[in-house]
Amino acid sequence: MENSECLISDKKDMSISMSKANLLSIFFILPVILLALIYILVWGFDSTLSILSSVKTKPNLIWVMISIFAGIIVHELIHGVAWMYFADKKNGHIKFGFNWKSLTPYAHCTEPMAISPYRLGAAAPGIILGIFPYVFGLILGNPVVALFGLFFSMAASGDALILWILRKVEKGKLVEDHPTRAGCYVIG
Repeated sequence: MENSECLISDKKDMSISMSKANLLSIFFILPVILLALIYILVWGFDSTLSILSSVKTKPNLIWVMISIFAGIIVHELIHGVAWMYFADKKNGHIKFGFNWKSLTPYAHCTEPMAISPYRLGAAAPGIILGIFPYVFGLILGNPVVALFGLFFSMAASGDALILWILRKVEKGKLVEDHPTRAGCYVIG
């Protein structure tokens, strides 16, 4: 995995391009496939398929599309709210947008913060929209809820990649979110 680690004054660049992040995040989707297989092993292929086939109807498909669109917005809001809460950042320091070149929405903090709140903010959407719904869907035998969780676990694969890139950054270090790439600068 190639990431830029050039020293810029007192900042170490721990980021990769958005297009490379999209490509490498495929490796973080593999565990999601394993979770889907676990669901099918527990609840059976036929029962899962019969419930999921109901999604094909036009009204249900519209609700699925609305859920995905809303979930993408909520995913980015969770990043921002987590950084505001855990890093004590003001609302004006969190910027939201969409990178048309890489087709990725983003939440971006404009001020440095400690690595721990940065990690919490990066992980929060994958846990809240991905892992929790999947586990509830698995426990309840509800493939629609489980599929929602699996989809948003895959949507958080870029965040998992960033956490992987930052895995060796020591606790207590300050980081500054990179304004255009996936990752951040480590300060100090």
